[in-house]
Amino acid sequence: MTDNTPPQDEPPNDSNQWWSTPASTGSSTPLTGTDPTIMGGSQGYGASGYSQQPYNPQAYNPQPYAQSAAQPTAIPQPPSQPTPQPVAQPQMGYTGQQQQPQFTGGYPQQPSFAPRPPQKSNAALWVIGGVVGLVVVIGVVIGIVAVSSSDDSSNSILGKNKVDGDYSMSSVTNACSLVDLTVLSKWAPTAKPNPTHTERAPDSSIGGGSLDCDGSYEGAGKYSTDSSQLSLNVEFQSKYGSPDYNMWKDTDTKTTGSGRSSGDITGIGQQAYYAIEQRNYSSFNVLNYTCAAMDSNVSVKIELRIDADSAPSTEDAGATCKDQLKKVLTGLHK
Repeated sequence: MTDNTPPQDEPPNDSNQWWSTPASTGSSTPLTGTDPTIMGGSQGYGASGYSQQPYNPQAYNPQPYAQSAAQPTAIPQPPSQPTPQPVAQPQMGYTGQQQQPQFTGGYPQQPSFAPRPPQKSNAALWVIGGVVGLVVVIGVVIGIVAVSSSDDSSNSILGKNKVDGDYSMSSVTNACSLVDLTVLSKWAPTAKPNPTHTERAPDSSIGGGSLDCDGSYEGAGKYSTDSSQLSLNVEFQSKYGSPDYNMWKDTDTKTTGSGRSSGDITGIGQQAYYAIEQRNYSSFNVLNYTCAAMDSNVSVKIELRIDADSAPSTEDAGATCKDQLKKVLTGLHK
């Protein structure tokens, strides 16, 4: 057994290994043409190894691109899928049946949003509101009936109004009998016949009642066109509402402007006022003088209208108005 003999547990191998030192030829001539990595790769097969073959590289002969260039191989494409078709979108609101999605191939399309569910009815709220409103109305009616049937005639839903007061119209058959229409002769000589009057009796349960009178004189002035007129209005208090005096005063005294003036009157009833309106034209003049009073359960108003060639005296008109106001209160007092 020599050093070149492989161990018994390994398979026999050629004495020339690619990783081993080339075998000696027994001469002093050095080996040529050996590869520095694979030793003895060119020597012939035998005891001394493979014979060395000279290296003869092939010459590179370039070719034009058009002739030698290899055609690129087409990249295989995946099988095409059918183009998805658009699906009809569901309509807004509830139509009685749900829109079903349609499929035309490929991947199924999903609806963009779910159909709106049917809205709940507000019928229950209307019913509840109607019941509540009915209860309120019934309550108001019961309150009015209770007030109307009360023995205390001074109570009302707008406050305590004195219905059965110091004045009454029970003895009056003609409202014009409460005033003296002859005072109009100061401004016109001839009385116009048949003055108008109205008497409205009070209600047996809520009170009230009213009296009205309108009389006039005429025939004065250069052209016999001057005239004078008196209007009387009496309103008795009822259980409901405020005295008419308040409304009259708001209307007569809150209107301002040229030729207008107003103020309070003392010594007549609980409250009294006057209001003046003068209008002067080129050929005639007009004076409206109003006075009114409220006392106990009655409101009384007298209006004087005077048309004359020259401007009438507001002092004479005022004194006449106040005197007639006192006369009416005296005639109605119980």
